Amino acid sequence: MLQINHLEKSYQDRIILNHISLTIAKPGLYGVVGVNGAGKTTFFKCLSGLEPYQGEILYNKKTLSSDQVAFVPTEPYLYEHLTVGEFYTFYSKLLGIAPSKNYVFDIDKKLLIKQLSTGMRRKVYYNALLQKPYTLYIFDEPFNGLDISSSLHIKQLLRSLSQTHIVWVASHLLETLQDCECIYLLQNANFQYFTPKDINTIEQLLMVND
Repeated sequence: MLQINHLEKSYQDRIILNHISLTIAKPGLYGVVGVNGAGKTTFFKCLSGLEPYQGEILYNKKTLSSDQVAFVPTEPYLYEHLTVGEFYTFYSKLLGIAPSKNYVFDIDKKLLIKQLSTGMRRKVYYNALLQKPYTLYIFDEPFNGLDISSSLHIKQLLRSLSQTHIVWVASHLLETLQDCECIYLLQNANFQYFTPKDINTIEQLLMVND
């Protein structure tokens, strides 16, 4: 169970997250939407331990640690001069584990990363990151710049992970959040709770505040 208690985050005089409290009791997909600059990525970085914050973030009543969280940023960084296989090995060393022999996506390990499309690069990053299991998964705009085929593969991955884990997803494409248990709209530094049935309402609120 994930518990967030009175989460606060500010930059200088601007409040980004204002006393956010919520509880997620079961595995599933959980969406986050908001206009650019609303604080979605900041929220994810707090969950990941990449940003200091005030309040509590607990998993099963214990403080959530950064090594329990898989965070995939909007634009994952890969070393372009490496081959796919070399990047996997490099990343496994960062994780402190032996390189995996099984990957989510089938990609030729001999290919140079600089030769890959946006979708292929993202798949390489997922393969590298998911060489070990995590407690919590976070995907920040995972569908950005992807073609239909790559988007479907990523959607399938998210569904698979959400069967047994809490998976957070931020997306500007509301239709990609149809599988979510619920969708949180981040507005005025606070969360509003919706379900996928409320997508039309979410769209109207986003247009008013854009």
